Amino acid sequence: MTRQRRYNDHLDVLLALVTYLGLCAWRSRSPNGLARDLGLDETSITIALNNFPGLFRKSANVHPTNAGPQPSYTLHARYARRRSLRSDEISLGTRNLAALSDPEPTQIGIGEELDADTLRAVLDFVTEQARAERESRQHARSQRWLLAGVFLAAAASIVSAVIQTVG
Repeated sequence: MTRQRRYNDHLDVLLALVTYLGLCAWRSRSPNGLARDLGLDETSITIALNNFPGLFRKSANVHPTNAGPQPSYTLHARYARRRSLRSDEISLGTRNLAALSDPEPTQIGIGEELDADTLRAVLDFVTEQARAERESRQHARSQRWLLAGVFLAAAASIVSAVIQTVG
């Protein structure tokens, strides 16, 4: 059974990823590079990146990292702002891009950062989804308690009716 993705369960990592990927100098990052730069657990980063494909674009290319070959990720909102690279910027080679502290020419995304309004819209979307999930769970819990109360009241009525007819 596939576990349903929940914004609320990953809210802290999602907010960090959206903010970082929206504003950093890199065009995209591997989970290994993100974990190092953000100081977060790489597993939780990978889960968030893969569970929310509507937010994060996964590159088809795999790059060498300290944790082995990994794809790179970017925000869809930022990917839409990408400019074309010049042909002399395109050779990636086999360097470990995640180990770099600064982006090399093929990874520089300066000028592609999200503007404040777009970043706010994406962050608001994520937080609103988390809030809606919390409210939905609270509503479902309230409905279960209400249903239990109705059954308990019905059972009490039946027991009372039986006692009156027997007594």
